[in-house]
Amino acid sequence: MKKFGLRYSGPYLAMVPGMLLLLLFSVYPTVFLFKISFQQYSPISAVNPFIGLDNYIDVFQDHNFWNALKVTFIFVVSTVILEFAIGLVLAVILNRLTSGERFYQSVVLLPIAMAPTVVGLMFRFMMNDQYGIFNYFIELLGMSRTAWLSEPHLALPALIVTDIWQWTPFMMIILLAGLKGLPDEPYEAAMIDGASSWQSFRYITIPQLSRIIYIALLLRTIDAIRIYDSIYMMTKGGPINVTSTMSWIVYDRGFKFLDFGYGAAICIVLLVIVVTLLTLVLKKFDLFEVEGRS
Repeated sequence: MKKFGLRYSGPYLAMVPGMLLLLLFSVYPTVFLFKISFQQYSPISAVNPFIGLDNYIDVFQDHNFWNALKVTFIFVVSTVILEFAIGLVLAVILNRLTSGERFYQSVVLLPIAMAPTVVGLMFRFMMNDQYGIFNYFIELLGMSRTAWLSEPHLALPALIVTDIWQWTPFMMIILLAGLKGLPDEPYEAAMIDGASSWQSFRYITIPQLSRIIYIALLLRTIDAIRIYDSIYMMTKGGPINVTSTMSWIVYDRGFKFLDFGYGAAICIVLLVIVVTLLTLVLKKFDLFEVEGRS
């Protein structure tokens, strides 16, 4: 009887360490974050009084929050669309290579092997208005030097370019894996019917790849919303808050001004936005529907 019980409880016992780690590093921090969002919480204060919804009211009345929401929206939409477009082109090209494919894949994937802080520091040097390589090429074209990270109208595009350089390979490798898994039969039938390459791509490749595309876009969108490393290394949220995203104002208020309650409220708002986005996308496209289910 003991052997029988151990046999069927074994898989559950094996899950215990993982569940404990999940509780420790995911569930508990989320519950704690939710709790302090209703407090005037500071790590250097002995008393952290309950203030109800005051932090949330302050968040929605703060123009910096709405500016950060706008900047985050512009950044996410711009990077995700461009990364998808460039990644799809690269995936199609690599999928059609007959030799040297692994070498070119390795070269293209190099950016995502680098830490975001390293990429941010590298682009900060490259975009320096005195000795940056960007300005070197601009001068070769006969134009004057540009302060990429100091000009309000150029700082956010500079961040977008940096993000595209690093994370386009992520989009590419997901789409390439999807292309590798597509069956050959529809293409052979289309070729017999006289379909062009563009028609095959438009009416066969894209529909069959749709779920992979939705998942890639969703994963990259969630990740882009959380951008912080590049901002810290390149612009520090400036100039005049044009690169201040949601993640940056959480750091700015929470860790620079030690207003953890306010920062926690912003985190909860951001969490609600991400969960809502995730729910709407999964519901609209039913990404995890079992194939063939009615």
